[in-house]
Amino acid sequence: MGLKAGEFARMRNFKEIVHRTNMQKICSFVLNGIDPSRWDEELDIESYETRLEKGEAPLWEFLENLYPDGKERDAAYELICTALITNQEVYTELGMKLGANMILELLKSNPLA
Repeated sequence: MGLKAGEFARMRNFKEIVHRTNMQKICSFVLNGIDPSRWDEELDIESYETRLEKGEAPLWEFLENLYPDGKERDAAYELICTALITNQEVYTELGMKLGANMILELLKSNPLA
C-alpha cells in the first residue's frame, strides 16, 4: 500500500515543515501536549518583554488593590516573586536538558562521521 501523489507532495512541502518548526509550537507540544493539529493557531509575535508585561500586569494590579498597605503588599510580592523565580529556574533547566537530549538523539540516529 503506497502513498498517493498528494500525500507524497505534502511530505516534500519543506515550507510547511519549516513552519511547524516554531519554538512556541514545540514548547506547547512538550510542556502541555498540545495536539499538533491545533498548531495553525496564530503565534504570539510580540516581544518577550511585552508578553511578560501583559501576563504579569493583572497580577500586580490585583495585589495592589488587595493589599494597599506597603508591608502586606511587599510580603505578597516576595512570595510570588520567589515562586516565579523557582518556576523559571526549573523550566529553564528542563528546557536546556530537553534541547540537549534532542540534539543527542539526532546525532545518534544520523552521525556526522
